[in-house]
Amino acid sequence: MTINLTDAALYYKEEVHQKQAFKWLQSQLTNDQLEEFAKQYRNKRASYVYVTKRQLAEVWQCSVTVIKDHEVAELNKCLERFQITTPSRIRHFLSQTAHESGGGRWKREISDGWYLEGRTDIGNTEPGDGPLYKGAGYIQLSGRYNYQKFSNYIGDPRVMEGVDYVAEHYPFSSAGYWWQSNGMNELCDTNPTVEQVTLRVNGGYNGLDDRKHYYFICQRVIN
Repeated sequence: MTINLTDAALYYKEEVHQKQAFKWLQSQLTNDQLEEFAKQYRNKRASYVYVTKRQLAEVWQCSVTVIKDHEVAELNKCLERFQITTPSRIRHFLSQTAHESGGGRWKREISDGWYLEGRTDIGNTEPGDGPLYKGAGYIQLSGRYNYQKFSNYIGDPRVMEGVDYVAEHYPFSSAGYWWQSNGMNELCDTNPTVEQVTLRVNGGYNGLDDRKHYYFICQRVIN
């Protein structure tokens, strides 16, 4: 037996069984799905496009044909969700993630992740947690604890399936979550140098010349 949701909404009278049914339905949806429903239900405009496919291809120095539409959509949703919306914030975010991902080529850590096995400081308490929760996304979300925090924030329990799921579905958003959580927007608002941003992202200056290279591209591409 099926039901048309528009009929369910039309005949909703706040009866106990109706409340229970809608509460159950909401629990089955992710935050992304609920956000999209809210936008369409309230007739809100589509998310603003901060970065086009052409711009991303220029930053990554690749052909537009290798970038999928859903990747650009996920990027722009990330930028809006985590308020990475000024030229300075976008330039630093794109240049840092471009370096960390080899120009968008790597969505997951190259290592097998076994070096993270038993790292209880990042929540890896179960056998196999090291490889399962190795670095995912463009700033390499790592560790069961951090995956769980991101899962809770994004409202998607499937994040806990591990590195492959996050790499394919949230490469930018996982990076954006780290970016916001670590005060990167506030730093970018101070007109920082690439060195200052790199120190916060990397803890040092690894790959500084490459990060500067991408930042110079972003200065030209992102206005």
